Amino acid sequence: MADEKVAAASKFGKCCTELKEAMAGDDFDPLITEGDDGVLYMAVGLIDLEEDEPGLVDHPLFFCPFCGVRQQTAEEVKAKVGADPDEPEVTS
Repeated sequence: MADEKVAAASKFGKCCTELKEAMAGDDFDPLITEGDDGVLYMAVGLIDLEEDEPGLVDHPLFFCPFCGVRQQTAEEVKAKVGADPDEPEVTS
């Protein structure tokens, strides 16, 4: 239920019900989430950590995977995460 409140308060997920439902994830950790930095991320892989469970590798999501509506631009992501000029370019 807390995840539903987060999805409802988010600026993301308003383009279609599928994205909103994917972000809610009642029975599991959603694969599409809004990070603490305000960027919309999609889990794209797993990585082994020293902990019991693997960690998720996230990548910024620029377009809704369900309806194709632009969610954020590369410039918006860079501004929100405070991109380092030495880091590789984020592209949409």
